[in-house]
Amino acid sequence: MLIPCKGVSQLNRFFSGLLLLLLFAYSATAQENYRDARISVDFQSISLEDVLNNISEQSGVSFSYNPRRISVDQKITYRASRETVVKILEELALMTSFEYEMIEGKIILKPKAKNVEKQKATLSGFIKDSSSGEALIGASVWVEELKVGATSNVFGFYSLTLPSGEYDVSFSYIGFNRQVRKIDLQTSQSQNVSLQIAPALLEEIIVTSIKPQLVNEIQVSKTHVRPSTIAEKPSFFGEPDAVKSLEMVPGVKMHSDGSTFYYVRGGDRDQNMILIDDAPIFNPSHLLGLFSTIIPDAVNDITLYKGSMPASLGGRLSSIMDVRTRKGNDQQFEVSGNVALLSSKLSLEGPIKKGKSSFLLSSRVSRVKWIFALFNDDIESFQFHDLTGKLNFDLSQDDKLYFSFYSGGDKFLTSDNGIEWSNRATTVRWNHVFSKRLFLNTTLAAGVYDYFLHTNRSNNTKWNSHLSNINLKGDFSYFKKPNEEFTFGLSLGGYNFNPGNVSINGSPIPPVISVRNSNEFVLYGNHEIRLGNHWGLNYGLRISTWVNEGEAFEFVFDDNRNPVDTLFFKKGDKYQNYQNLEPRISVSYNLNDNSSFKASAARNVQNIHLITNSISPFSSFEVWLPSSVNIKPQIANQVVLGYYHYLENSGLSFELESFYKRMKNQIDYEAHAETILNPLLERELRFGEARSYGMEFQVKKEEGRLRSWVGYSYSRAKRKFAEINNGRVFSAFYDRPHQVNITMSYDLNLRWNIGMNWTYYTGAPYSSPVSFYNFNGLEIPLYDQKNNDRLPDYHRLDITATLNLNKNEESRFKHNLMFSIYNFYNQKNTLFVNYNKTEQSDGGFKVPSNLLDKNTVSTQFYLFQFTPSIAYNFKWK
Repeated sequence: MLIPCKGVSQLNRFFSGLLLLLLFAYSATAQENYRDARISVDFQSISLEDVLNNISEQSGVSFSYNPRRISVDQKITYRASRETVVKILEELALMTSFEYEMIEGKIILKPKAKNVEKQKATLSGFIKDSSSGEALIGASVWVEELKVGATSNVFGFYSLTLPSGEYDVSFSYIGFNRQVRKIDLQTSQSQNVSLQIAPALLEEIIVTSIKPQLVNEIQVSKTHVRPSTIAEKPSFFGEPDAVKSLEMVPGVKMHSDGSTFYYVRGGDRDQNMILIDDAPIFNPSHLLGLFSTIIPDAVNDITLYKGSMPASLGGRLSSIMDVRTRKGNDQQFEVSGNVALLSSKLSLEGPIKKGKSSFLLSSRVSRVKWIFALFNDDIESFQFHDLTGKLNFDLSQDDKLYFSFYSGGDKFLTSDNGIEWSNRATTVRWNHVFSKRLFLNTTLAAGVYDYFLHTNRSNNTKWNSHLSNINLKGDFSYFKKPNEEFTFGLSLGGYNFNPGNVSINGSPIPPVISVRNSNEFVLYGNHEIRLGNHWGLNYGLRISTWVNEGEAFEFVFDDNRNPVDTLFFKKGDKYQNYQNLEPRISVSYNLNDNSSFKASAARNVQNIHLITNSISPFSSFEVWLPSSVNIKPQIANQVVLGYYHYLENSGLSFELESFYKRMKNQIDYEAHAETILNPLLERELRFGEARSYGMEFQVKKEEGRLRSWVGYSYSRAKRKFAEINNGRVFSAFYDRPHQVNITMSYDLNLRWNIGMNWTYYTGAPYSSPVSFYNFNGLEIPLYDQKNNDRLPDYHRLDITATLNLNKNEESRFKHNLMFSIYNFYNQKNTLFVNYNKTEQSDGGFKVPSNLLDKNTVSTQFYLFQFTPSIAYNFKWK
């Protein structure tokens, strides 16, 4: 059948109209449906072009854009589950530089209008423990929609400036339940957060962390040691020790058994600073080094910086141990304590006004006199003590006031002589929040250290070495954006040094050694910023000015170290100042959410110097001197390169760092240098340079039923002095190439916990004689190179088991027993070696003249072998 041409034309027009109608209907339907379509995406550092293609494939939405105006190569990391396309596009637009609109069924992308910034608002507040009100230092704040976050500072304060909008904000801290809040951030607001302690679980937990601090923060060589970690570590005589727990950290080398002296990355022990609430502790040892001065029960957080410090911290070359004490429970009254073999502790804390103010008192006293009295009935006093206290007041929403103090000391006295030393520290701090972005901490801190050697107690004859410091400091923090922060401030400090003078009934007797006074002014600034999704930059500058001030006198020496003149300075006279620039920079590159590379370079300057030629672990016989006419500031330059990785499902974190450090104006001594009661003390000093380098590896798991720290380090520490060892390079005492530390804690059930600690390191260098010669009938040892030999390698295993005595976990009174064994397999770790004695037929010893004699033996001194202990701990609230 043939259809007339006119009919065909009408039919074509009908179908064309129908097709246009269908296209219009489809376009309108697509325009409506894309708003409701829900898709799931997971983009890990892929281009914007691939992101748009993926969304288009899942939703059917078409995109139109000019690639010359929209950077489609920019990398996107973003995740969403069953979310609308509109919501996804809104969040992508915030993260990138485009805007979008729907036109005729297509989504048109265009660049954001310049000079038009979306309104922003700041979210800020304090994060604390809900049960005690203690600040949670380093708590994480995370905004999932924008993939940005922040961490709380040392006072628990955080600040985030975000585009106005509605967000799910999560707050988390290790050992606490995560809290998520939906916040409508249209204007700046405060959100104070209280997190609850996570209950003990026997099932292994799966840790989820959006962006772990280890990976995301730009700072390198920084380690947090929490009080719970210290408490779980096997302890010596049942006494948990904050300083000795540092042996878990690669790069830190403890002196030996029975000592709290430690060395960090090839630096001497006086190159480490311990701060308790910003006040310095100059001698951290008790009982000749068996225990440290820090009471773990009074500690909220410990942060160790290994040379790469923020610009706000300085004054030492190798490390700063920043200890923040607890402010006391502001919710309810608590009593806690400990009874161990050699000491007892008692702590009291509670609210003065609930939620607004609180107090803390923590004390420790020794009970060791009776042990030593068994061997010497002339002992009058053999004890040590500590007292830590703190008061805090919330004056207003924006103002907080803290007052803290520490007092500790040792006395070992007989009826006629003895020694004693003491540390005292006081801090007053005022926190003020100027705005949601600007935070100020003002600190007035003071520290005093005294050492007394009593030679005749009947007429009060004693030698006294003294060092004191007072410092006023203002620290500002300005949180410009979520990924950008400025910190800046200044400090003014004063020091007083007494290098050791003798007095009888308070009157000095000759020889008189000049007391020194010094002032220090520091100005610093630091800028931290994240550049896109991958790069981070932290750079700062610290400007330190050191000035000596009279009344004092100084000797001038010639090239042969003979005194040729004496300079006298009246009270108030300024002399011999040093000004130094201390730049520092850190750069990080995030490979993804769970791994990053970091690099840093820093210069540190030190103006106070410990003068001692003893390497004994028991000696606290110390003299301190300032940089002055004869002593220049010590300077260190350090570079660090590191890789960091976090396994999200297991909660394991990996850290690998390598470092290289050069130090100049280092201090050492000729053999038999006289450092006590010597008016010409400075001529005993020798100055040179040192260098250290190494690699440090650590694996940590801090949550779950099994918690562990595993570390290994390889490092070297070399020194060179023109007038020592004939100018040849020699190994420092703390040059111990290999070190391994393994610490583990495991919850068997709700009542039993077991733990272990294994330590190994290469033996320390020492000088051994190469031959002997006869002089006036005496056999005299002859030495060649300095530190030409090594002690045997050191290793030991400590174990512990803790029994929770509570059958009812809800009981207000909690107590436990801790059983520990120090050096479980009874390893004889050599402390000293003597090679210059031979055993005779009668069992006696004499100095030989022939070292080739087959009877020549070495005598070695060991300290602690198999040492069991038990301790009882309790808490009532």
